[in-house]
Amino acid sequence: MTEIQGERLKIAIVGAGIAGLSLAVAINALDQDHKIAIDIYESTPELSEIGAGVNVWPRTWCIFEKIGLGESLAPLFDHPPNLEPRVIYEIRKADQKDGFRVMEISKNGGGLRIHRADLQRCLVDHLPLPSHSGTKANSSCTLYLSHRLVDYTYQPSSVLPAKKPVVLHFADKPSRTCDILVGADGIKSTVRQLFLTRLPNAPDYQKCLSPRWSATVAYRSLIEKEMLRRLSPNHRALDHPGIMYVGRYKHAVAYSISGGRYLNIVATIHDKSREGTAWEGPWNSEVSRHELLDQFRGWDEEFQQLLQCIERPTRWALHDMHPLDTFASQRVLLLGDAAHAMLPYQGAGAGAGIEDAYILATLLTHRLTSTSSSPDHLSKLIDIYNCIRVPSAAAMVKSTVTQGALYTLAVPELDEYKEGDHIPFDRLLDVFHTVADNWSWTSSDPEEDRRTAVELLQRSCGQARL
Repeated sequence: MTEIQGERLKIAIVGAGIAGLSLAVAINALDQDHKIAIDIYESTPELSEIGAGVNVWPRTWCIFEKIGLGESLAPLFDHPPNLEPRVIYEIRKADQKDGFRVMEISKNGGGLRIHRADLQRCLVDHLPLPSHSGTKANSSCTLYLSHRLVDYTYQPSSVLPAKKPVVLHFADKPSRTCDILVGADGIKSTVRQLFLTRLPNAPDYQKCLSPRWSATVAYRSLIEKEMLRRLSPNHRALDHPGIMYVGRYKHAVAYSISGGRYLNIVATIHDKSREGTAWEGPWNSEVSRHELLDQFRGWDEEFQQLLQCIERPTRWALHDMHPLDTFASQRVLLLGDAAHAMLPYQGAGAGAGIEDAYILATLLTHRLTSTSSSPDHLSKLIDIYNCIRVPSAAAMVKSTVTQGALYTLAVPELDEYKEGDHIPFDRLLDVFHTVADNWSWTSSDPEEDRRTAVELLQRSCGQARL
């Protein structure tokens, strides 16, 4: 394939969340041929992240280093990003007056925790925007705010190749064009809904159009450590990497973020009687502290002290997606939560989107992908993206559901027990040894998937392995 002088492959990214921004940064980092133009479209008038803590496992950290974020991100963590064995969580059974320690879970590299807004800010700072003179611009990049996508169409063949093949239609904004459309617009993705309804077997994907409620709510808050210190000067959470408080159908985690200034608290409640039902009302809303305290009445005093420091908790209805067997077709690809929204129990949602971005950026910037790439070549690229990312994401979605059941002691072998009951210690150990085993992937090497993607691309183009 030969490059068209002065022409760039135009990639439209719909959604400026963690996954979409990671794709833009990864493309710029890997685009050594300066052949890609990136347009990012965000529906909101300004960039802002809701939520608080994000887990960055060693696997994800490896990608951040590869795309040039290591130096900027490292100072934001509470320990050096290396593979030394570190505690991820101390597990405590807490659905009783006198809680107790079950075990500690340690893994190579531990878990790096960061405020979601800090991560987003770092990603934005590394976009190759014209205003970012300190960022090396391999690719060109433009960020469009207040652009809400409502539809996309394809140009008639009579105007190709003079015009870009995909037309993006926005509410109250002029239409724009691109070569490839990437939907990174989250769990309520407009791109996913449009994409699935246009597949040849669209009726098969009816249940995948909208998210499904998991019969679980999560109460979230940040608390200042100094507030907790005044209430309980020797509280375990003040100096511990992470604590998980567990009980039947309920669990909570507490860990430091923002340089140790805050504790991120997430407390979940699963209502088995509402499985298979839809959530009514807004997905997240501010609730009273009384509501939160009432949900955990009778729990361990140490955990109650954390809750007493929460002033304005928010309640989130946790949703995920029915698994998709394809993330891409023709010139449209899905990324992150738009493709595989998952529950938070593996701390893997953001990381999975970042892996999507890394694989896709690798394929788009490879020397075999030209600015004039034919539909045949793009079809091969899409097949490879699906081959690498669909099974990996599906396995993670399934694993995170399993992990959530283990955290909340909602497994068949414990069905005889209810909240607050004494559970034999050896049975608790069995559960949380399984939890530890389910985190074995966190320090694995993402480069294996990248190498596989490159080899498949070379093979599909008749190139020998480099």
